Amino acid sequence: MTTLIKNAVVLTVDPADTVWLRGWILVQGERIAKMGEGDAPAPEEGWRVIDAAGKAVMPGIVDVHTHVCGSLFKGMTEDATNGFYGLALPMERLLTEENTYTLSLLGAAECLLAGVTCINDIYHYMRDTARAVAQLGLRGVLAHKIIETDLAKIQYGDYTRLPAEGEARVEENVRLIEEWHGKAGGRITCKFGPHATDTVSVGLAKRIADLGRKYGVGFHTHVAQKPQEVQFLRESIGMTPVEYLCETGLMGEDLTAAHCIYTDHRDIQLLAKGGCMVAHCAEMSGKRGNLMPVQKMYAAGVKVGLGTDWVTMDPWTNLRTAIVVDRIGGCSLEEMNARLALRRATIEPARHLGLGEEIGSLEPGKKADLLLLDLASPSLRPIFDDPAATIAYNAGRGDVELVMVDGEILVENHRLLRCEEAELLADGQQVAEEIYRKYKEGRG
Repeated sequence: MTTLIKNAVVLTVDPADTVWLRGWILVQGERIAKMGEGDAPAPEEGWRVIDAAGKAVMPGIVDVHTHVCGSLFKGMTEDATNGFYGLALPMERLLTEENTYTLSLLGAAECLLAGVTCINDIYHYMRDTARAVAQLGLRGVLAHKIIETDLAKIQYGDYTRLPAEGEARVEENVRLIEEWHGKAGGRITCKFGPHATDTVSVGLAKRIADLGRKYGVGFHTHVAQKPQEVQFLRESIGMTPVEYLCETGLMGEDLTAAHCIYTDHRDIQLLAKGGCMVAHCAEMSGKRGNLMPVQKMYAAGVKVGLGTDWVTMDPWTNLRTAIVVDRIGGCSLEEMNARLALRRATIEPARHLGLGEEIGSLEPGKKADLLLLDLASPSLRPIFDDPAATIAYNAGRGDVELVMVDGEILVENHRLLRCEEAELLADGQQVAEEIYRKYKEGRG
């Protein structure tokens, strides 16, 4: 299929942040063949033509930290005193392969309808999340959650190591890589997913690091997300979570380090030197009132990308929250602004994930992973000569009209094309209710 998109406001997010107020993009197969400003080429027979007058085209969002199955916990943890350790982690025990698949469809659909074309996901039963990602058609970088403790007991400070559990999950992560890495037309790639610095021992983390080098894949983990994590590591091994990354060999350019909230000056210098990407999940962290020292990270040269985490995976509200909390945290306009926020939601995480030559910006030769925003909405009018600012500060997922991945239209007129949306929503609701009922019965 050849598709011509014409008369669009085009945000390329290329190295120069080029913006055309009236541009066109020619997609042939899975790639962008040509693009330009002004009058589009005359269409040939068989081309699909999209007249995008009054619309904007930009790269699809690359969400650098997600748990799409974690849509299960919407509204359950945000106002709970101990919602993370006391509710979410114990409730995860009730996940199975099949209900993970159903809930992953629900969460991935939420992402896709919002314009997210690539997720970087870590969770339980990741081969079943891979099934959901493959079915819906979006791009996924996937890691299986490796733990060596009972997550339900962490709330009581019980970090008893369970070596058999750790080994079983390492084997499952290897199976994920062997079955899914490079599959679904190359849309799915895989990583190793040690869950967090306090739930995986130093010895097992070193083994995971060695396996990553063997398979040629990177790592995805949670770092310094809770005071309890920092305290446990200091008391048990005499290190900070970031020092743990360096000690175990997980630190490097192929590591996604989510959160990094409770980090000090030395930690920040190590993050910068190590070259990993810190996933800045501003909206989720903001709900908990805990924000990472982002201005110090920018000043030190730490790579930062935007991630939504879980429960509400809305890249647009997360992007604006990131701007707000960064400025509250002391960032200047030069350190965080609309264009930088858009880059940290697209090309920067794409580069980090090893996909920067293929996605993250609109340029000839790259994969056609893009979204179309309807500018004819009250939130996006009036629009002047800086559409990037208008979009960053005002666009919402309801404005995303069309989403394309690998040149295939997956969302059109705000509707999913690869599945029956009403059925997906009903199934997700039913499964979530069943899990919640079992959880309450178990506590009773």
